[in-house]
Amino acid sequence: MHRLWRTPDDPAALVDVLDQEQLDALEDFDVDAVTVAGSPGLWVEGSFRTSDGESAEWCVAASRTTGRLVHFVDSRSAGLLLLIVDKRTYAIGYGQGHRLLSGDEKDRRFGLEFAIRALDPKQVSKLMRRRPGARGRTEVTRMPSGSSIWAFDVSDAYADLVGGAGGKSESLQLSHTRPDRPVPVDGGIGLRIRLATDPDKLVADIRTIAEVLDRERIADLEFADRMRPLQETDTVARLDDDLETMLSSNVDEVGHRLSSVVPMELADTIDDVRAFKVRLNGASRRETEITADNLLNRAHILRTGTRLQSFREGRISAYADENCNHLLGGTKAIEWLEAVTTIDDRHFALVDGHWYEIDTDYQERLRRAVGELLAVRSDLVLPDWQAGQSERTYNENAALDPDLRLVCLDRKGVQDEFHTRWGFEACDLLGPGNELIHVKRASGSSPLSHLFMQACVAIQGLEGSPQARTRFRELVQQHGRGRELPPDFKPTKIVFGILLKAGEEITPRTLFPFSQVALVQAARLLQSARIEVEVRSIHLAKA
Repeated sequence: MHRLWRTPDDPAALVDVLDQEQLDALEDFDVDAVTVAGSPGLWVEGSFRTSDGESAEWCVAASRTTGRLVHFVDSRSAGLLLLIVDKRTYAIGYGQGHRLLSGDEKDRRFGLEFAIRALDPKQVSKLMRRRPGARGRTEVTRMPSGSSIWAFDVSDAYADLVGGAGGKSESLQLSHTRPDRPVPVDGGIGLRIRLATDPDKLVADIRTIAEVLDRERIADLEFADRMRPLQETDTVARLDDDLETMLSSNVDEVGHRLSSVVPMELADTIDDVRAFKVRLNGASRRETEITADNLLNRAHILRTGTRLQSFREGRISAYADENCNHLLGGTKAIEWLEAVTTIDDRHFALVDGHWYEIDTDYQERLRRAVGELLAVRSDLVLPDWQAGQSERTYNENAALDPDLRLVCLDRKGVQDEFHTRWGFEACDLLGPGNELIHVKRASGSSPLSHLFMQACVAIQGLEGSPQARTRFRELVQQHGRGRELPPDFKPTKIVFGILLKAGEEITPRTLFPFSQVALVQAARLLQSARIEVEVRSIHLAKA
């Protein structure tokens, strides 16, 4: 399902939103006006077929291998329903019907906007994202059984452009919804979701989807909607001029700023592609791969000053066979390019044919997240750090004070099925409330990154291994001077005790920038496992 960014006054004009190239690829097709539960629209149907009844591509290879005549003609049916509901146009594809809708007509944020308002952030199963400036890196991370959004490592997602998210929704109520069963949702440019087939119920489902789009974004998912296409026309014009210059250069000159990428719309199907057709300025050429080098070579034969416009008007189509008979999809040629550039200390990226500004409010959001972590405060007491004291000595001495009720487990390895030799260090100190306390003196960000990662490893080990929990209880019994953990012990809290540089209080201002990123990332991962996180400043003892 897609939503169109415009709705014509006359439903008959919906024919203009169809993709002419895809229509030409149909063996035949019909277009009829329809009315569904009082909503006007258009129905399009047809079938894609190999030309002149030729055998499907795989038949040639099978015939050669088996010595038999293998002959099948592929025929793929397509239906597309265009429906105007409450002055908005929606497109529902049946079979291959989604291919009949022009990419220029799609509201490209529709599916993602819905997903980040409907998904349960603890039942996310898919996240698609691109890191501008990372030479076209696109990641599609899947967790089939669903997990917390923070398990997808999104703590530094300020630098990512999210293209899609999937999972389950507990709150969504569609016509088929059962109270005891969450609804699967997969949203990107379009929306994959089960809709009713009864006309009245289908229109009711569409209205429910529209109502969800009017809601506030779910807090844990709002990062996915942070980067939006740039609207400043003067800035866009300057960026386009820079891109025109890049298209007039060679790879050696602009290779660090210009890359070939897979458009978000084709990210799920790119592994099935065997050939491409690149059409620029009316000329078409077959390619086996799309690279920045061959796209720039095509750009160089175009007239100076027209190259960017040719890429915006041109098209690259992807095929499932080397003879380019089985079309999988296609987009504007500009969507196969990614560019990064800077204007007046502002950073911009061209993604899927649109300019985005990156890093706009990251520092402020990071400080806010760190501030929230630092605001967590318990009655736990950590002693001052004596001058000249090593980390090992600090932990040992802290455990000697009976009033603090601390157990020193520094350098005491917890062995399990995976950590068989030395084991992992579950904590430096065990707190009076069974808090796992990790201690570090740091004059730079590297030791703290190690500290935060150590805590994540400890939780994963204790959460995932009964053997590790048994061994940990034995260590506490051995070194705790009468202290014992219950048989059903599981950690619930991590405390980071940090002596920062000269012993100053930890704040978003004093904590090293890279350490802030690492801290937030670790905290999100720990919180997704229902582990409370506290950060405590350790001070230097006064002389």
